[in-house]
Amino acid sequence: MASFGGADLPIDDIAAVFLLVYFPPTFRLGFICQAELAVSEFSGNGAGILAAANTVISTFFLVFVAEWGDKSFFSTIALAAASSPLGVIAGALAGHGVATLVAVLGGSLLGTFLSEKAIAYIGGTLFLVFAAITLFEIVN
Repeated sequence: MASFGGADLPIDDIAAVFLLVYFPPTFRLGFICQAELAVSEFSGNGAGILAAANTVISTFFLVFVAEWGDKSFFSTIALAAASSPLGVIAGALAGHGVATLVAVLGGSLLGTFLSEKAIAYIGGTLFLVFAAITLFEIVN
């Protein structure tokens, strides 16, 4: 904990609350814009190889940036230092592959029942719920 004005403050928890409150509006806006762009690309002249390549590249960078510096990133570094790098690569690819498969199938199934806008609002609401829980834990 960091000390501020003689009081010990959990700076990391406060930062988490700030980020959890900040991201829902940007999450909803960005998600809705991306969904509308994807629909327009696949329904208009942008359909085909170029649109598919754009999806692959966008997904790659989204996952890469999300995983960079994550707990699994550092765990993989530690495993590679202690074990066979090829074994770690195979295990990491398999683990991420299965996690991605579950996410894609779950998202696809969810998309049949809910609109993109509803999913964005649910995601944003979950961020706010986690912020409230974290803030409650800070206060108590």
